[in-house]
Amino acid sequence: MNQLSTDIHAEALSLLEKYIRFASTANPFESFSGTAQCMLFTRSCNAFASAITLCLNGLFVDSYNSARVGLEAGWLAIILSRSDEHAREWLTLVPSDTSQTEPEKRYRNTYGSLPWIRKEVSVDSLDLEQRTNIYQILSTKSHANVAAMFFVCPTASDPNDLCLYEPGTLDSDEHQRKFAKGILYCLKYLLHDVQRQCSYDFGVTWSYDNMSLFNIAGVGFPDKDTGVRVVPSKVNAAYQGMVLTKFAKIQAQVPHTA
Repeated sequence: MNQLSTDIHAEALSLLEKYIRFASTANPFESFSGTAQCMLFTRSCNAFASAITLCLNGLFVDSYNSARVGLEAGWLAIILSRSDEHAREWLTLVPSDTSQTEPEKRYRNTYGSLPWIRKEVSVDSLDLEQRTNIYQILSTKSHANVAAMFFVCPTASDPNDLCLYEPGTLDSDEHQRKFAKGILYCLKYLLHDVQRQCSYDFGVTWSYDNMSLFNIAGVGFPDKDTGVRVVPSKVNAAYQGMVLTKFAKIQAQVPHTA
């Protein structure tokens, strides 16, 4: 691991320790809200710990899925910190994919709905848009999409060559540094949310920016104002386009027979 990657991981681990201390201040079984916070902030802490561990061990794509879970659990914890009644509902409503009873429909439309969670935790419409963008990129890079199977790696013949992930770990300082920066960005994002909405100071500064989104997505479009612009809904399509281009290049090199 090079020095820059070491520094990024050290910062992430330091913030994670602060996050764990904060999560430990929740008092379970003294109130519904305290119990929900203890459970969800703990889940969030462990998910980010998993993300860092996976990144350190070369399982980079899997690390983003853990970071996504860390955000989800943390956002819901923030929401339930505001209301003991909402926390009680979350703890006691039984979710079901088929039942049409009012309590279960209410669960599916609220605590079981990621769009609802993102909207409820957001402070305004711009915050919601930015939150949705980050979550969409993490989801695209976590699920069974083309974008989660390939990475861009310059080669001697192609400065933007598309390379396929292989089974097992990837031994790459460059990728470890890039993914570590993405995880740190997500962790800082959540802690910034906690600072704004739970009155707890981690000493974290964070801002929404396209270069950080590009670091997570791996693709973007040239932009004269920001240098690069990331369109979350087009991330997978961009990788699909690069796959087709790679096929075309390979087929063009195959000699035709009569």
